[in-house]
Amino acid sequence: MKFSHLLDLVHVPGGIPASRLASDLALVTSVSLDLADTPLSSADPADLAAGYASYRPRPVTAVVLTYNEEERIAGCLSALADDVDHCLLVDSGSVDGTAEQALRARGDARILSAPWADDFSRQRNLAFGEVTDGWLCHVDADEVLAMSHAGRLRRALSVLDYLLPDSNFVVSPVIADVGGPVYTNTQRVLRADGPFRFRGRVHEHPYDPDGRAPARVQVDVRFDHSGYLPEVVDQRGKRERYVRLDRLARTEEPDNPKWVYYEVRDGLDHRSASEEELRAAFVLLAAHAGETLPAGPPGYRSERIVDSWSLLCELALGLGESDALRTYAALLGEAGRTVEATYYRTLLESSRLLGRLSALVDEIGSVQGAEEPANRHLMARLFELQSTLALASGRYETVLPAYQKSVERGAGHNVTEDFGMLARVLAQLPDGAA
Repeated sequence: MKFSHLLDLVHVPGGIPASRLASDLALVTSVSLDLADTPLSSADPADLAAGYASYRPRPVTAVVLTYNEEERIAGCLSALADDVDHCLLVDSGSVDGTAEQALRARGDARILSAPWADDFSRQRNLAFGEVTDGWLCHVDADEVLAMSHAGRLRRALSVLDYLLPDSNFVVSPVIADVGGPVYTNTQRVLRADGPFRFRGRVHEHPYDPDGRAPARVQVDVRFDHSGYLPEVVDQRGKRERYVRLDRLARTEEPDNPKWVYYEVRDGLDHRSASEEELRAAFVLLAAHAGETLPAGPPGYRSERIVDSWSLLCELALGLGESDALRTYAALLGEAGRTVEATYYRTLLESSRLLGRLSALVDEIGSVQGAEEPANRHLMARLFELQSTLALASGRYETVLPAYQKSVERGAGHNVTEDFGMLARVLAQLPDGAA
């Protein structure tokens, strides 16, 4: 039996006997294709469940990079009480009470002093010299395991160890920004004795020695992350630090397109950027991203090409470059990013249609001077139509005047029906949403 087949049986009633194996395996939400076909030690789910009943999992060590984290470290470590056996802090020279708070929360925590060298990967990779057995779970100090998910990480790693003892892969828990996006391809957990090491001064991920991305497993384990709250970003100067490291990495690897992507993404504030800044960023990113989908699975150099196309779509929106938006939306579709491709294509087409509707609103207004008794009934219907088109195209200042003109000429019934339907829809919205 292949690993993917056993995962499928989790969702089939009676496919796997009710057991520790069934409950722990249910925490695995997806696996990459290069891992799905891995053969298991038995084709009988009952045999696998029986063997797992007495399986003792390997130890889990939390690795936390710290620098002046006294306000956060205790909450981070305390939340991991049911999931990790050891805690290793790689500290960059904290001058506050980080160490004291860590030891108060976790008396057996080890603290490795490692001066900051503008390199997150270097800090993370130091853990491999300190821990040689079991799993390394890299957690940031501003990430807290969700209370309702306590114990899940240990269970997920245990069942993966049992079923895939000879496979090399990384595990991705979910990281949810407070009030922001949710990240699934986090690649934070890996075996201490495996072949993967982190690369990149910033935005670091694990790779094999040849720069290939590892096989991946996603698990239903959520960490809540508060580090990207606006006040935290400003207070700790995260944006400036990331941009500086992006540029340093780009200087070292000028032909690596991922660093251009990160420099543009981290450094450009779309809300305040001038058109000149947007265009310069677009030209720079387009030159490095190209328009060809990289062959093979994403790796250290190619992993942000498709993300660059998505960012180019956003820049094209700001610049009003419809041809570029169409081009990169099509590339996203070819890359399998169908939701993004559909969004940008729909946005492009709807903008075109709304523009045409708005033009029709103006065109109707322009013939008002040609009204005479013989065509008054048609003008009534035209004003009725103008009111509807204005509502559809967001020309709200025109909706009521056009409606009143249509009523004065004996029409307006269709618009009244539209208003009634709109009122019924608005009445169904939650309080305050309208």
